[in-house]
Amino acid sequence: MEPITTTAAISAIVTYLAKKLKDNDSVQSFFEDFTTATVNWIKPIFIQDDGTPKDVLKDLQKKPDSIVKQDFAKSAIASALEDNVNADALLQELINQLQKNDPKAQYGNIITQHHSGSGDNVGGDKTVN
Repeated sequence: MEPITTTAAISAIVTYLAKKLKDNDSVQSFFEDFTTATVNWIKPIFIQDDGTPKDVLKDLQKKPDSIVKQDFAKSAIASALEDNVNADALLQELINQLQKNDPKAQYGNIITQHHSGSGDNVGGDKTVN
């Protein structure tokens, strides 16, 4: 599998977690899907030392379909990545495991754009009043 961008990887992780929560799976089942090394890194983002969920997880558990709550979780992961020198390897390992667990899912963004025209008329006619 070819590496994906950090943003796409974070998005895939949060989407997978939100799906688990929406399906009434426990957050523990999310952590069971990964290796010890990746769990040791990602678990503290969502779970406090005493085992209680942090606000980011509580919010996502309440509304797993909420884009705002998912963005909060993505930001928490991105923040943790800044402090980790092994971030790229950990993200790639998480994505590889996600694809093993859910082979039909596609993680990453494929964007195709087509523009025609020139100047102010790119993609269509410009109406000037």
